[in-house]
Amino acid sequence: MNFFAILEKCVDFVSANVSPAAYPVVSAGLMFAKVLLHSLAEEVEKEEKAATEQAQQTKERAEQQAAEAEAAERRLAETRRQAEEARRRAEEVRRREQDDIARRTEEDRRASEQAIVRATEARRRAEEAERRAKEQVEEAKKRAEEAMRQAQEAMARAEEVKKKAEDTARRAEEAREEAEARLMRGIPPEFQPSEEDKRKFQQQYGIESNRINIAIVGECGVGKSSLLNSIRGLSPGDPGAAPAGFDETTEDVESYPDPRNPIIVWYDLPGANTPRVRGWTYFVEQGLYVFDILLVVFSGRFTETAGTLISNANKCSIPAFLVRTKADQLIQSAQEDAFEPLSNGAARELVVANTRRSVATNLVRMQLPAQKVYIVSRAGMKELVLTRNEANVIDEMKLLNDIVRPLEALISRPRA
Repeated sequence: MNFFAILEKCVDFVSANVSPAAYPVVSAGLMFAKVLLHSLAEEVEKEEKAATEQAQQTKERAEQQAAEAEAAERRLAETRRQAEEARRRAEEVRRREQDDIARRTEEDRRASEQAIVRATEARRRAEEAERRAKEQVEEAKKRAEEAMRQAQEAMARAEEVKKKAEDTARRAEEAREEAEARLMRGIPPEFQPSEEDKRKFQQQYGIESNRINIAIVGECGVGKSSLLNSIRGLSPGDPGAAPAGFDETTEDVESYPDPRNPIIVWYDLPGANTPRVRGWTYFVEQGLYVFDILLVVFSGRFTETAGTLISNANKCSIPAFLVRTKADQLIQSAQEDAFEPLSNGAARELVVANTRRSVATNLVRMQLPAQKVYIVSRAGMKELVLTRNEANVIDEMKLLNDIVRPLEALISRPRA
């Protein structure tokens, strides 16, 4: 209760004890004072209430600010704690790094000292080794000089022996080369097979005088058996076919009748220039002089063997045909070896030209007359014989036609 309210109570008390009739003026004054005091009391009460509310708001703001300040203080304390923890950790890391640096520095120092010790020891050993090596070199030099002196004396003594030995070896080599040349050139001019020799081989091979006996000869692996099969229209494995292939080698003379011409008998002979058969003895020991026609076969380069067989056939007046086989493989190789792409036709022409040139050159070198060479393939010959198709042939048709001419002469000739 404010001051004016108290005064209002006092006025009420006085008014209650003053009669308005007796004291009208006082009573009126008291009424006015009461009204005034009541108004003032209400005004003061309002102000006190407003002040109280303002004080309450201020208190609440103060309490809120105090709470915020306390929270800020707690956050600050937490931040300080975290900062201290981070500092402590950083200090620990720094301390560990310093310890590691110190440890590595110490290890490097010890390693350097050890390396210096080892290097010093190695240098000492190297110097010692160099000294010993120099001594050994000097000693070896002396021994080498002595050995050189002795070697020079020995060489001087051996030079005369060497010259004599070289002269003897040269004469022996010349004799060997001459013997080999005579062996490869052909049968001796004085050689003439006897009638007994002829009858022996004729009986051994089953040669009949009323047949045309054609032998296919040449070195091992040139395709003799394959040519024999294809010229009769057969493949390996067919009834009557000769064994052929990389693992098949003819060991004995085998005869094969021609399925299309019963008058012809083909003969497959072992290869020449093997450890068992060499030089002109192949012609004589195989009795090639008893055959009516020889097909001399080669597949790679023209060899001394082929030339020798041609030469011996000429001496015995036996028609001989020079045949280069495996033409399809040669054409394929020419295409594969060409610097630029080569058509099949161009490769064929190249193989034909190179073959004819090589054969002509080697015949001249061996002092033999010019000889036609027939270039054939197994597939082309077989297709020609079976179908008469000449699309894939080179000299297959020419070979068959040229064989017919001596056949006609042989058929008309009286047989022994």
